[in-house]
Amino acid sequence: MLSLRTSSLAVSPFRSGPSFATPRRLLSASSSSLSSSTGGQPRSFPSKLHPGLYYHQNHPHLDPAHQGTTTLVSYLPTPPPSLKFSPTTIGTLRPLKNPSPGPSRVFSVELGRGGDVALTSESALDGPEADEGVPPISPRTLTENPDFLRLVHEVISMNLADDAWLQTQAKSVHADTHIHISDQRQPADANRIADPQDILGSVLVQNSHLVPDSYEPNHVAYRLVTEAGLMRLPGGLGERLREACERVWELEREAAAEEAAAEEAAAAEQSQQ
Repeated sequence: MLSLRTSSLAVSPFRSGPSFATPRRLLSASSSSLSSSTGGQPRSFPSKLHPGLYYHQNHPHLDPAHQGTTTLVSYLPTPPPSLKFSPTTIGTLRPLKNPSPGPSRVFSVELGRGGDVALTSESALDGPEADEGVPPISPRTLTENPDFLRLVHEVISMNLADDAWLQTQAKSVHADTHIHISDQRQPADANRIADPQDILGSVLVQNSHLVPDSYEPNHVAYRLVTEAGLMRLPGGLGERLREACERVWELEREAAAEEAAAEEAAAAEQSQQ
């Protein structure tokens, strides 16, 4: 279970309602894109294409080589206090090194009498839409933050029993079996299994009720972003995730302040030597 260590508290922020104590541990970013250095003044702005999504540029802890080309993506209007431990950051967005010069074109043809091929229509396949000033969100431009994905699975696991939409799905199952919890960015057709990249995990259903402790994340195939778009949690889990991000951000802020104080103390001690 993810937790943030501070000098005064250690709580899990993933359950809706009051948090509860957990073993203390300091989160460290496991993505190479979440690095520490100096930089400029952060700039944050909301997405017009993705309601509830925010972009953060010029974070002071970004590598100077990436300033101006790297954008952090999150569900919070304020940037993460530090990038060394930021499970609220969905990932880092960077432009393609060799972008396509234009939209791809698709041609429809028809086989006529005598084997002649006739062009019947032509259309353009545009890439994903992009907000002004940032690259489009796609598997080629977004580097996922694995700490954020662990937060997502914690939120799902801790809120399964209270989610009305998921409970309704369970009531339609009349046998004891595992069911998939799927991303809603590209819902599967009725009675069809979702694409593995869209399956968040599975949970056991017994007597038409979910067994929350049985939740198993799909660590192998699930992706936060696919060609169909960014993650879209089912039911009320999206709102629970935003609430969890808000609580985690407060812990991140305390941990960042603690880290800064430790660095200042170490620098002062070194200057006296």
